[in-house]
Amino acid sequence: MMSRKNAVGYAGSDEAVADRFDVAPLKGPLRVREARQRLAALEQVIRDGEAEGARLCESFGKQFPTAPAKIVRYNDRSLTFYRWRRSSARRWGNKSTTAISLTGKQGLALLARVPESARGHWLNYERRRIYLNMRLSIATYEHYRIQGWLDGLEQIKVIERDGLAAGAPDNHNDRG
Repeated sequence: MMSRKNAVGYAGSDEAVADRFDVAPLKGPLRVREARQRLAALEQVIRDGEAEGARLCESFGKQFPTAPAKIVRYNDRSLTFYRWRRSSARRWGNKSTTAISLTGKQGLALLARVPESARGHWLNYERRRIYLNMRLSIATYEHYRIQGWLDGLEQIKVIERDGLAAGAPDNHNDRG
């Protein structure tokens, strides 16, 4: 078994070693304790964002209950959480309920069907939706990367403690 002190980059603990690959937001060693605190803060940002998203969807639904589209929460693995989905109501003639971009070709055609007096409200909802998605996607991605870093450090501890027989988990991302 390899001695921890002889391991490449070993700094006496699970802290990252500062080197020429550091980037500005992570300048200097990233500490495990700080990373765990950052995870907790990001989890709160995500919870707050989800609550805000639920309010956004509910508010739009109450203000425009029979609209040709609505804002919905998608549960896929993309980082675009809240999207516009066309209504399947016959009165709107939509054959599918696919997600659309309000500022794209289909979205502009849909906006043309909305009374002019309501378009400003719709665009305000769109502004709030894209801002919310940006906040949530950045927080979620940062959470994912920090958690991956911590998981990698934990796996290194297991290998150092138990040797190579410990193996890597099947679902571990080999890209690092």
